Amino acid sequence: MTSSLMGSQTSAKDLSEVQQDPMKKGAISEGDSAVDVSRKLSETIAGLRRTSDQISKTQSNVQSAITASQSLENKWQKFQADFDKILNNAIGQIAKGMGVGVPDAAVADEGEGMTTEKKFEVLGNDCSMKSLARRLRGEKYKNVVILMGAGCSVSTGIPDFRTKGTGLYSQVEKYNLPYAEAIFDLHYFNEVDKTPFHKIAKEMYPDPEKFKPTLTHKFVKLLQDKGMLLRCYTQNIDGLERLAGVHEDKLVEAHGSFLGDGLCGLCKAPCDKDKLRDVLLNGEKNGYSGLKCEECDKGFCKPPIVFFGENLPARFGQNYKADMQGCDLCIVMGTSLKVAPFSNLVNLVPDDVPRMLVNRELVGDFWDEEQEKKKGKGGGVNYRDVVELGDCDDTIEAFCKLLGYHDEIGVGVGLGKSGGSGKQKARGKSMKAKVSGLLNRKASGRRVSLNI
Repeated sequence: MTSSLMGSQTSAKDLSEVQQDPMKKGAISEGDSAVDVSRKLSETIAGLRRTSDQISKTQSNVQSAITASQSLENKWQKFQADFDKILNNAIGQIAKGMGVGVPDAAVADEGEGMTTEKKFEVLGNDCSMKSLARRLRGEKYKNVVILMGAGCSVSTGIPDFRTKGTGLYSQVEKYNLPYAEAIFDLHYFNEVDKTPFHKIAKEMYPDPEKFKPTLTHKFVKLLQDKGMLLRCYTQNIDGLERLAGVHEDKLVEAHGSFLGDGLCGLCKAPCDKDKLRDVLLNGEKNGYSGLKCEECDKGFCKPPIVFFGENLPARFGQNYKADMQGCDLCIVMGTSLKVAPFSNLVNLVPDDVPRMLVNRELVGDFWDEEQEKKKGKGGGVNYRDVVELGDCDDTIEAFCKLLGYHDEIGVGVGLGKSGGSGKQKARGKSMKAKVSGLLNRKASGRRVSLNI
C-alpha cells in the first residue's frame, strides 16, 4: 500500500504542474504540428486517466484498511473485556482465600456479615415462588425493579441476539459484514454501509399488528398499576414495554428503542421520526437510500438505538444506583446478563433484598446448589434467590395465578384467549400443562427450577 500511495502522490504532483504550464513541462512545443499537438494532448489525457484510476484504487485500499482496522479493534476490545472479567474473578477468589478485601469488580459472598436471623427475615428460608408470591400478594414489596432481556420477547417472533442458529447475529451473515456486530456499529453505519442496518431494522421494527406485548410485558404493567414498580430496566429495543403501557418515567431503555425520536448518526441532530419510520419500512420498495440529516447534510438518520461506539441513555446513569440500592425486590427475566454495564445491575441489590430469576438458564451470580456444594461449605445456604428456569411467559402465568392476578392480567394472552401472535397461540395447550405442573409442585425451601 505504501508504494501505491507514493505513486499516487507523484502523479498528482505531475498533474498539477502540467495544468499550470503545459509548455514548461514540455508537453507541447512551439514547433509541433497540429498532429503532434493532438497526439501529445491525447497522451496527456490518457496519463491523467491512469493517475485518476490509481488514486481511486488507492482510496479503495485505504477504506478497506480502515474497515479491517475497525474490525480488529472491536475484536481486541472484546478480548480485553473477557480477559478482564476472568482476571477479576480470579483475583476475587485469591483475595477471599487470603482473607483480604475483594476488588470492586469481583462479587463478594452474598450475605457476608448478616446474622442468621437477618437472613431468615428475607424469605423465611423458603426460596420458592410460592413464598415470594405470598409476600408480594401481602404488599410487602413497594419498590420492585425489573431487569428484562430478549427472552421476554422471543415468543412474539422477535429473535434474541446471541442464540446460535436463530439469534440475530446468526442471521446477518447474508449481508457480508466484516463481523456480525458491525450491523450496530456507529462507524460502519456512518462511514461504510448503512444498508444492512436498514434491512434488519425493517424486519425488527415494532409493528403493533405483528408484534404484541407478551404476558411478561403485561405483568410489568400490572405491577406499575398496583403501585409496586419502582423501575423497569430493559435491554430490548422492540418497544414492547411501551406498547404494554409502561409509563416513560417507570422505564429505562438501556439500549434505546425503535420507538423514540430519531437522530443523525453523525452530528446527533434530531430528525422527524415519522419520516425515518417510512424510510426504514418502505425505503427499499420506494428506492430510498436513507434519510439525510437536514442539519449537517452529511450524515444519515437512525432510530435512537444505542450502537457500539455510543453512550447509554442519560436516564440509565441518572437512575440505576439509587434504584438498585432502593429496591425491595429485584426480578430478572429473559437475559443472559452478559452485556455490561446492564449485567452488573443485579450485583448492586442489597444483601437483604430477595431476587427472582425467570430465565431458560442460570445466569449471573444467582444461587446454584451444585456450585455451592463444590465449595465444600456443606452445600451453602440460599436465603434470597428464587430461581425459575423455563420460558418467561410460562413462569409468569404460574406466578400470576399464585398472586391471584390471573383475572386482572388476562391470563391466557399467551394462550390465544385474548389475541397475541400465531406463535403465542400455538403454545397454548402445552403451556397449560407446564403451568399446572409448576403450580402443583411442593415448595422445598431450596432452589426451585422449572425444567421444561
